[in-house]
Amino acid sequence: MKTRTSAAIALGLSLAAGAASAHGVRYTTARVTAVEPVYETVVVDRPYRRCHTEVVQRHVRSGSVAGQTVAGAIVGAAIGRQFGGGSGRDALTAIGAMAGSAVAHERALRRQGVTVVRQPVERCTTEYRREARRQITAYWVDYRYRGRNYRILSHEHPGRHIRISLRS
Repeated sequence: MKTRTSAAIALGLSLAAGAASAHGVRYTTARVTAVEPVYETVVVDRPYRRCHTEVVQRHVRSGSVAGQTVAGAIVGAAIGRQFGGGSGRDALTAIGAMAGSAVAHERALRRQGVTVVRQPVERCTTEYRREARRQITAYWVDYRYRGRNYRILSHEHPGRHIRISLRS
């Protein structure tokens, strides 16, 4: 089983090497002599929340108009009931109730006070803080191959050896 797997891997590698050489490209490794990082300044806008507390005022009517209107209707009905007789008495009671409720309602509205309620409310906004920072974007890699020195720009740190392509 191991020999079949090894044979399959070897066959795959030789096919890949053959395909690369068919296009005129071969690869080898070279010893790295120096690595110099290339820095770039990147500006980033960082969001943050800024919150503060505000006091908001609301105007609220105080007191109940309905209770005073009902009380006026009762007093008006009682006064209207004192006058007339028979079916006229019922009509004057109804008229007295309507007149008493209207007068009491108007008076309650005029006397009704307005209360100011203060309430703390948190208000937040998103603001941005601009930050500049340096980051490595590439590496200048010096390497030695067959007695000569070369330099390339790589986007990855190569380590001790770098893979280089040989063109035919």
